[in-house]
Amino acid sequence: MSPILAVAIFVFTYALIVLKPKRINEAQAALIGAALTIIFLLKPDNVLEALGISTPEAPQPLVTTWNVVVILATLMVISSLLDDYGFFEYVATRAIRASKNSGKRLFLYTYLVVSAISFFAGNDVVILTTTPIILIFCRNARIDPKPYMFASFFAANTFSMPLYIGNLTNILIGDSLHLDYFGFTRYMLLPTLVASVVNYSLLKYIFRKDIPESFGLHDNGRVTLGNKSLVALGLLVLFGVIVLGGAANYLKIPLSIVTLGGALILLVSERRVVHRLKRVSWNVVLFVIGLFIVVKGLEVSGVAEAAGEFMFSHIGNNLAVASFSVSLLSAFMCNLVNNIPMTAMMLSIIHHAPLTQQMNFGYALVIGSNLGANFTTFGALAGILWLESARRYGWSTTMTDLLKVGLIVTPIAILGASITLVLEMSF
Repeated sequence: MSPILAVAIFVFTYALIVLKPKRINEAQAALIGAALTIIFLLKPDNVLEALGISTPEAPQPLVTTWNVVVILATLMVISSLLDDYGFFEYVATRAIRASKNSGKRLFLYTYLVVSAISFFAGNDVVILTTTPIILIFCRNARIDPKPYMFASFFAANTFSMPLYIGNLTNILIGDSLHLDYFGFTRYMLLPTLVASVVNYSLLKYIFRKDIPESFGLHDNGRVTLGNKSLVALGLLVLFGVIVLGGAANYLKIPLSIVTLGGALILLVSERRVVHRLKRVSWNVVLFVIGLFIVVKGLEVSGVAEAAGEFMFSHIGNNLAVASFSVSLLSAFMCNLVNNIPMTAMMLSIIHHAPLTQQMNFGYALVIGSNLGANFTTFGALAGILWLESARRYGWSTTMTDLLKVGLIVTPIAILGASITLVLEMSF
């Protein structure tokens, strides 16, 4: 009975997340699912394990959820400060204006600058920051924003792959499978570059008739930084977090200690603690907590183990086939249940599957959880933010339009990234 009940609670929770009845948001939906899971499926020790706290039965929890939550919240503090004082807007605007009225150069610079910002700040931040800039710029230049919006969307989701802290799903995977911090980037950088080249080349070809040779710019306004000293400190802290995160990983110190230290430096320096904490998306934090409790119900009821044995029974010994299968399957599942719950489920499945190379499949899961967001707007939080932000500025796209492009580009990008990963793992 408990496996059926665990699946039923998960499906019910997902339905609440997608349908949002009576204006229930994602966090509230996840917490409702968590409450049902605690009442009907979990013992007190199971709840502690879901939160990442050791118990006698599970001295090493699947994911140290508290650590992930602190990392997530503190990175939001750092990135929101840089965003508030105009750093991302400044970089994006300067790069776009450097196109000098060339439509093709504008397409390239849009892709490059969004990739660069996403690499360091994550896809959610770059989507919220650059979407208005691109739409306003295209409106002033009187050109169709569609090619540039698609370029920014694909670039943001792709370049959240290389860093351990580049995406919440990366953090979940790295924490659960105990992946090496700098090793993460060493293995994921080349697959990211391959996927990026595939994305850019195919997008440029698909939109070749929509990208103008030249355009006239009717806005010469300048963008300046709000507080240069705080921006400089924010960049220094971000760089320090990226570098010191590796040292923390090597010394077996929770990464949250490093990100918390960086956030505290900025909070003390800015002296706007309440405002800065309000800029943290606490709903996302609660969503993650609730979701891991729901997934714990799938684990304790045996659903994850059964799914792992079924999924990997025939492909577990073939590294190339299995890696691509995990990447493509997880990418597909992103668009059924969003990449965060998908990652949580897949981690539990991978841990219970008869696999000898869990690390390899962890990196394959990174590829799927990031690139899978390029199929539809609901594959990841970034897609939802992208469309909502664009609509505020009078632009939108249909799910069919995005899916048409995603179905052509994304499987090829996943294949290229997966082949690259397998080749790396073979040497």
